[in-house]
Amino acid sequence: MNGTGEGGGMAADGQEVRDFIAALVRGGAPGADGPPGLAVPEAAAEEVIAVARRLALRVVPEGRWWPRPAPALLDMATALVVDGHPSAPRWSAAERQRLATWVAVVIEHRGEDGVQELLRLLAER
Repeated sequence: MNGTGEGGGMAADGQEVRDFIAALVRGGAPGADGPPGLAVPEAAAEEVIAVARRLALRVVPEGRWWPRPAPALLDMATALVVDGHPSAPRWSAAERQRLATWVAVVIEHRGEDGVQELLRLLAER
């Protein structure tokens, strides 16, 4: 078990967690001055997207060939990972959206464990 339920997906009470986080994201927490929140090296968007895509494709259940995460998970991925990357201000809106999609897929299928694995992979590059 990975902390998000049996089989790597969100636990039955995961909807409650998703609703809570979505409410926080919709509430628009104020931005903070200073360095980004993620301890990962700066990188081109394509490099970060490639790492997130490889991880997402490993965690997507067999037979599901295209990621279609819930909108609330896209918001969460953007707020928690994309916006926190030190290179994010230099990326285009399209690049940020592609990255958010892959990160949301990771969150959907692996939860916090997936985000931690992604951050570890990005830090190791």
